[in-house]
Amino acid sequence: MKRYLIRITRKIFLWLKTKQAGVGLGLVSFAESLFLPIITDPFLIAVILANRSRWLYYTVVAIVTSVLGGTVAYILGYWFFDTIGHNLLDIYGFSDRFAVMAEDVDDSGFVFVLLGALTPIPYKLVALVSGFVQINPITFVLASIFGRILRLGTVGFAAHLVGPETLKLMRKYLHSVAYILLVILLVYIVYSWL
Repeated sequence: MKRYLIRITRKIFLWLKTKQAGVGLGLVSFAESLFLPIITDPFLIAVILANRSRWLYYTVVAIVTSVLGGTVAYILGYWFFDTIGHNLLDIYGFSDRFAVMAEDVDDSGFVFVLLGALTPIPYKLVALVSGFVQINPITFVLASIFGRILRLGTVGFAAHLVGPETLKLMRKYLHSVAYILLVILLVYIVYSWL
């Protein structure tokens, strides 16, 4: 069994050094932002560790495909709202309340999307909700780009700079940073509503 695992690990490492690794990373990053219940970070780290000289290329691939996947999720959320959401709101008499709530979320939409793109909160859910409450699409894309540059750019740079220790650092500090950002978001939302 041990030999089998070693063989598989070697094959994966060799594959990570090929040009298809960028395509694979892009597909994982896109799918993660749309529907996969994983995070892109370990895949990005693995590809960079296999070829540290191309860290910037792989980081850009992960950022671009992640934002594209999030944009598709946003469109799906928006489409779902237009086809089913309006009818449900009308049936239950929540149309007016939803309009007020959507306006409040749109006012703080940049922060909402930014934190979703930065933290371990599933970005795909943030993208779907953003489309559902109809956050301004330009605001959504800009916040997504900025947040993903900060998140995946930091991970990519750390993988290049620190090397194999990156995974340990990510596990140790990512959740702490995410919780701090979540508290900041909640304080901001409460403050803006009061």
